[in-house]
Amino acid sequence: MRLAISLTLAGLLASLPLAGSSARAEEATPEAAAPKEADPTEILLSDEEAGIAQWGRGPLEIADPYILALYRARPWATSPEILPHLKGSVALHGLWSNSYAFETNRMAIDAEVRQLSMTFRLGIADRFQAGLHVNYQWRGGGSMDGFIQNFHKRFGLPNADRRRRPRHRYLVTGLQADGTTFELDHKGWGFGDVVLEGRGLITKGGDWVPALTGTVRLRIPTARSKFDVSDGVDWTFGLDASKRLGSLPLIVYSSLAYTYYDETRIDDLELQRHRGFFSIGAEWEILPILSFTVHTWVETRRETILWKDRSGIPKTDLLVGNWISYIAGGFKLEPTQGLTIEAGVLENLVDPETTADFGLFFSVTLEL
Repeated sequence: MRLAISLTLAGLLASLPLAGSSARAEEATPEAAAPKEADPTEILLSDEEAGIAQWGRGPLEIADPYILALYRARPWATSPEILPHLKGSVALHGLWSNSYAFETNRMAIDAEVRQLSMTFRLGIADRFQAGLHVNYQWRGGGSMDGFIQNFHKRFGLPNADRRRRPRHRYLVTGLQADGTTFELDHKGWGFGDVVLEGRGLITKGGDWVPALTGTVRLRIPTARSKFDVSDGVDWTFGLDASKRLGSLPLIVYSSLAYTYYDETRIDDLELQRHRGFFSIGAEWEILPILSFTVHTWVETRRETILWKDRSGIPKTDLLVGNWISYIAGGFKLEPTQGLTIEAGVLENLVDPETTADFGLFFSVTLEL
């Protein structure tokens, strides 16, 4: 009996070093001690969820609100984030903007636009998303002139002799370089165009690769006939990217888009058929529930001959050949999961004649 017990204890003691040696051997294995660094190509093609999200709450989704931009498709920057399968969202966006440009014997543009938009989105199969944008507009003389004049004065921005012009009037007219004139009298309330959207997530990103999503948007001519928008269907093809800076609460965003316009003439205004769009911006996650976001964007010129100089007509002060440029910034608050509230402002950058002078933006988004 004693012999059996002794042999059993000896066997147990003998087995302990073997188990320990085996464990240490596993720990010493290079694969266990140092995980293999991910290959960027594998990340790009992988369907597995990336560790840390390469996007945040995203840039403010604002399209060009200039009075002469409302007649055809208008691209905008957005986050590459895609809703999960069968998850939806509904958003209410509001944008109040003022367009103002005067050049003696050249053009007189003074108008306000108030837009209220509903956006519906639905995730499909984790990597695809469908969307519908419905827009309602008011165009007229408005009431922002005094506010904008004070705002520009407070921040040292030019006012372009606003005090010398009649306030709160609607006037959109000009002389083109070929001698023809145009006058757009499209005031009032009514629905704007519907935009259909399809988006596909190319990569969720990783340590070295940004998140990237491809986007296709179709502008459908459903607007009120009084607005006299283009009767054709416009196409926009875009890429939206984002990259978190390591583990910091800072995300960089960028978007690139091309738009093909079916029609190139609105009343007597000649317009470009092909246009490009580029944006870059950043988001700072100040708190788990609060972000500050800002982005700037540039679009190639919209009008064909409107801003070209003509013999006997004074030159305008356009600096970049009537390209469009803006900066938009604001805050995004998420008081509870799935509810996001946004507020921000829009300012033009270089050529005030080709862009809206100022805008106020708000948005409420609810994920379903």
